[in-house]
Amino acid sequence: MKKRTFYAILVIFLLIMASLSVVVYAYNNFSKVINPEKKPLAVKPVGAPYGGKLYKIDFESYLTGDPFIDLNMTLRSSYDKITIIVGDPSLKGCSGMECALRKRTAMELGLMIGAIYGVKPYVENIQKGANNTSALYKAAYEAMKNVKSDYLNMRQKIDIGLGRIGNKKHLVIIFLGPKEGATENRVFCPRQGVLVIEGTSEDTLFVEVLTIKRLIGSAVK
Repeated sequence: MKKRTFYAILVIFLLIMASLSVVVYAYNNFSKVINPEKKPLAVKPVGAPYGGKLYKIDFESYLTGDPFIDLNMTLRSSYDKITIIVGDPSLKGCSGMECALRKRTAMELGLMIGAIYGVKPYVENIQKGANNTSALYKAAYEAMKNVKSDYLNMRQKIDIGLGRIGNKKHLVIIFLGPKEGATENRVFCPRQGVLVIEGTSEDTLFVEVLTIKRLIGSAVK
């Protein structure tokens, strides 16, 4: 084998190994995001009544020591983009009660995020002299343009693991339900720009979103 051919094969091999190392590193980091290795600084259980049933939800803090401050700080910070990870790809285009409820939950969250995200452009347009209707329209447009939904595929896991999304410029909100192997009913922000909503049933996920809305004082009804 010529030296040139050998070195070319060696370079290709090293590139493949480097790429695999990045994927493994990113995947491991993603696992640590949704299942933090360290214990939370504080846990505050909340009882949320809905439909004649009381749901127990743990709000965990990994940032400030107060999970409600973590929540407000994470959701009300200024971001360039926001991504809502609806769940496992198998939920895309599926039918049935569970799928319908997950979509409803994602929509409820999207409305809340849009309302929060639209406050800044609304105020800015009012200050520029726009009337209320025009300011609301422009705020809604900004929210629609910069808030998107996606499903939890390998690319998303790598992007979250590498911090490409889920940072101070790009908020990511991740739903973990029965399809994603949820084992607890909890809400937490493992790092800046990441919010994880985990529920062992689809109705629990929905109630968790309603509870988040109440806790942050969202104007969305």
